[in-house]
Amino acid sequence: MPFLVPRSIGLPIEAPSYWITAHRRAVGSQPNTLFNELRSLMILYLWADLCGIDVIERITEGAFFTLDEIIDLVNVSGWYLNDLLSALERRSSNVITLARHIPKSGVDSGEKRNRLSVIRSFLEFTSSDYLSKLQGTPNRWLLYRDMRAEFLKHLATYISGLRAPNRDDVGDREGLDREVLTRLRAVIDPDHPDNPFEPQVRFRNFVIIRLLIDLGIRRGELLGIMLSDCDVTGPRGYITIHRRPDNVHDTRITPGASTKTAARKLELSARTTQLVYEWIVHHRSKLPGATKAKGQFLIVSIPKGEPMSPSNVNKMFEALRRRVPGLPEEVAPHVLRHSWNDTFSEHMDKNGVSEEDEVKFRQKIMGWRDEASARFYLRRTVARRSNEVLREMHDNLDIRVESEGQKR
Repeated sequence: MPFLVPRSIGLPIEAPSYWITAHRRAVGSQPNTLFNELRSLMILYLWADLCGIDVIERITEGAFFTLDEIIDLVNVSGWYLNDLLSALERRSSNVITLARHIPKSGVDSGEKRNRLSVIRSFLEFTSSDYLSKLQGTPNRWLLYRDMRAEFLKHLATYISGLRAPNRDDVGDREGLDREVLTRLRAVIDPDHPDNPFEPQVRFRNFVIIRLLIDLGIRRGELLGIMLSDCDVTGPRGYITIHRRPDNVHDTRITPGASTKTAARKLELSARTTQLVYEWIVHHRSKLPGATKAKGQFLIVSIPKGEPMSPSNVNKMFEALRRRVPGLPEEVAPHVLRHSWNDTFSEHMDKNGVSEEDEVKFRQKIMGWRDEASARFYLRRTVARRSNEVLREMHDNLDIRVESEGQKR
């Protein structure tokens, strides 16, 4: 569980801790999601420090924030964290300035909206908790209720005016080009001359990237796979992706094994089945820490055999981008998930699968609970098909013009 902790005292702040456990964790949010939400809530507390405001005192008194303060909070929520910290340092150094320094750039409107939405959720929940304690004093309850509603309405107005995170296919991150994906699949082979990894980790990294490419799973899902989830005794094996919130065997400081999507059983190719089997039997089994560990995670560090951290997976991809010619800057674990979806769409097209069946198949394999995410990828497929039709139409028009010119 992540918590919001001031450096000055080293103890979690009470109100955010209650909100994150009683409200956000209760609805099933994963540790990584909670961490990101607390990063957003940190903006509120840093802004309050900058303005000399006690957030909880304002809530308990029913004063909340003035309209000027709401506008200021909205503006500061668009700052980069480093700019906000720099402003706090200038304030604490007692340097007198005529006006606050306004950064020239900041986060995009989608990120700003997300931050403010988290802040509003916290303020709404915390003030609701305090309101429930005023039921014995009707006049005070009514006054507080009205002040609270007015404050939350003003904040919601500014949030609604910000553009939501981009969900159309224009400019959105896509998978790797086919040539790049082919190059990546080749270079990760332990015997390839351009393999960028140290010899002792090459085979493990080979297995990691093959699983990401073949199954389209998230980095956290990969790191959460345990030996008991692997059935690789036959010619074509299976790996089951499980949801294990609060796994007591996960000893990583930063939880890496969080699974957002539903559990599902995924079939492996014959080659990947062989690779996973070889990794378990001939490589992983020789790591003392891996055999003694209670968790028995499939992917472990070398030579200690501890559960592999998300940061180490990121470092793998940094090495690939830096040392392998022909690999672009966007090569990363989640981009391989996009690549899998692009390949899936091409396969559906080739086999004449209907759009409705394509959505159902994709939803099942990816583990999504509803069709929204699956249809998002379908929109990109439709856009690609539309451009192919447009290209063919242009080519036909050019051919007609050329033909007409030859007749003359």
